[in-house]
Amino acid sequence: MTDFGGSSAPGPGTVPWGEFWYLPMEVVRFGPGSLAKLPEEVDRLGGRRAFVITVPSLERSELLPRVRNLLGERLAGVFSGVRAHVPYGAVMECTMAARAASADLLVSFGGGSAIDTARAAALAIGEGVTTVAELEAFRARYDRATGSTIPATSGRSLPHIAVPTTLSAAEFANAGAVTSETRRVKDLLIANELTPRVVLLDPQVAIATPIDLWVSTGMRSIDHAIETVYSPRHQPVTDTLSLESIRRLAAALRAARHDSADLAARAQGQIGAWLSYFGEMNLSLGLSHAIGHQLGPKCGVPHGVTSCILLPHVMRFLAPVTADRQALIAAALGVDTAGLSAEAAAAAAATAVEELVRDLGQPGRLSDVGVSRDRFGEIAEGVLQDLVVAGSPIPIESTAQIMTILEAAA
Repeated sequence: MTDFGGSSAPGPGTVPWGEFWYLPMEVVRFGPGSLAKLPEEVDRLGGRRAFVITVPSLERSELLPRVRNLLGERLAGVFSGVRAHVPYGAVMECTMAARAASADLLVSFGGGSAIDTARAAALAIGEGVTTVAELEAFRARYDRATGSTIPATSGRSLPHIAVPTTLSAAEFANAGAVTSETRRVKDLLIANELTPRVVLLDPQVAIATPIDLWVSTGMRSIDHAIETVYSPRHQPVTDTLSLESIRRLAAALRAARHDSADLAARAQGQIGAWLSYFGEMNLSLGLSHAIGHQLGPKCGVPHGVTSCILLPHVMRFLAPVTADRQALIAAALGVDTAGLSAEAAAAAAATAVEELVRDLGQPGRLSDVGVSRDRFGEIAEGVLQDLVVAGSPIPIESTAQIMTILEAAA
């Protein structure tokens, strides 16, 4: 039986100060049977015509009929055309279908792509968007000289209930990632109103998710947590939750890999993913995410897999300025750091991440997923334009810095 107990202990320091902003999420229901609360939550939010947004694989499964039956007469329709990396074209198809069904509430059922599709469609319907160009006008923009610009919204987005089936933790965000098919870049649509109002974490639903998808998206959540711990804007709340997330996810993912039918492992993974993304609106994720955002639309690499490959190399690149923070990460990953210098503990943290990736049977090199060196220049250029690169503890000012990491991961 895997031990999921324990917690990280607080350390000494100066008197903390700052602020912590909460997103407008009203409730997270977790544990076996949580899906059964779906009709109750639809009614509580005033929904009369709930529109389900899902992926083709779930449409073919026995799970979607359960959702249909639970919603009953509340069901306005189903869109099952969600696509990986959320292209704008698929978002507009979903938007038109939901609008034609007179939807007044959206239910995402699936992983991060389903959740982000629902988020973008909720915005498009609320803003009266009818074309890709109109939706693109809401994308956040980043310039290294002037910083980020996030367009204002009217606040009329449709309410959204998320029923996640992976560990991407997208359900806990106020930002959706959407890919431009023409520019081949991933845009972020950011507004607090895009946060799902309700999240239902049901391990009995998640247990049907293929194990490789489960553990790779779990590594994505570990990536969230690690980049949170060494973010320049970290704070006590995010420290505590992120370190516990790392510890809990590492154990839960190994247990699920050993036995994909382990309900406790699936449930603990869901809690770990939740903790990994609890306070992200209070800081910015960083370099691993910025590079991963490029590998998705440009090279077709799933986001969880990008974290498996890149995270250890990004950690080593950042170690000169984050060694003390990475020492905390090492301890959360089970490394005995007693007697180690901060630098040695940081090195052990990156190695522990690599060992976890190997234990989970996931790719560890860019060559494993077909990304060749002739793509590195294009990827590096894209990173410099990515919004979250601003969260890197080491300022990223040239493609040469990115190339160093890509070469290490080749």
